[in-house]
Amino acid sequence: MRLADADLAYLPAGTISAIVLGIALIPLRDFTSASNLTFPFLALTIAIAELGGPRAALATALGSALSLDFFLTKPYLQLTIEGKHDVIAFLGLAACGLVAAAFSSRRRRMIALLRVERRQLDLLCAALSRLETGGPIELVLTQVLDSTRTALTLPALAVRDEHDRIIAASPVGHGPRVPARLLRPDTLLPEENAPRVVPGPGLPLPDDGGRIPLVVRGRRVGWLDVWGSSARVSTDARHTLSAIGRLAGVMLLNRQRGRAGED
Repeated sequence: MRLADADLAYLPAGTISAIVLGIALIPLRDFTSASNLTFPFLALTIAIAELGGPRAALATALGSALSLDFFLTKPYLQLTIEGKHDVIAFLGLAACGLVAAAFSSRRRRMIALLRVERRQLDLLCAALSRLETGGPIELVLTQVLDSTRTALTLPALAVRDEHDRIIAASPVGHGPRVPARLLRPDTLLPEENAPRVVPGPGLPLPDDGGRIPLVVRGRRVGWLDVWGSSARVSTDARHTLSAIGRLAGVMLLNRQRGRAGED
């Protein structure tokens, strides 16, 4: 089951659980005030927020407030509240539930960002491992480009040498046409009339392709050609792609030096 499907399953589950909890607490309503009975509902809302996310937490919070009102505050079995303290308990429960939902949303976003960063770090580690393993540069770079394209969800990538000959491409066979647009190696933004800082949400890479010069020790050894889509590419993803380009540049330089040594 996908995460989104699992989250949706908690929408009715949280609401039904709030109703069941209200019924289960009916025997206690004559022994304590409604404000004391809000704590189990709060615990339920926090648990649903952890398991099902902000939407499920919001539904549970609203269901808990209504369940408290209907089953546990006078007049019973009506959606009206008689006592002032019960009104405060009702509003307090609803407010705390909304706070739990808001924090759950923030936490979910942070977890999603951490997963993306972990995936990009794994990509760089895998690229370094392939570089250390050795082998034909065409094969190694093809594997690196395949992993990069999958991790960053890019349409295509290609590495060319200093004479614009294709060394590796992903998917294989892509990139017969050389992109006309140059991209800055640090931000991957177009050279012409582009900001020097990527906006927070990111910007799409050119769908008609862009060229990143691969420069090692002040010497251009090749190009990394990238093709984007309408999807935004974050600053972290751009830094990862730039690092992959630097690794490719080092490999191209070593290739040139090896050929020079053979000559």
